[in-house]
Amino acid sequence: MTGDDLRLEPASVILVSREGGFVVAPGLSAPRKIECRQLNEHQRRRLQAVLDELDRHGGESVPAGADRRSFRVTLEVTAGRPEREWELDESAAPRSLIGLWKRGVEELDESTD
Repeated sequence: MTGDDLRLEPASVILVSREGGFVVAPGLSAPRKIECRQLNEHQRRRLQAVLDELDRHGGESVPAGADRRSFRVTLEVTAGRPEREWELDESAAPRSLIGLWKRGVEELDESTD
């Protein structure tokens, strides 16, 4: 699936988490789950823009290292079935993704088109 045909559907679910680092503590990953059926049109457009930006980054490989962190984003189009997944090094992650991880849906409200 490429960015050209990657389109969010009402049933789509996005999972965003941060992984890695010295400390193995699942709570620090602060996983986010965003269900598209709960978003308004503006929020869906903003979320689509974040996914398009991830596609432009092309799934860059995550360098090895003990204290490296990365973001993992999974798009599920139907319940429980991963349709597309991205993993980006934290230093290469777009600000829109970091904001989405930190603030969830609130980030979609405050971003501008």
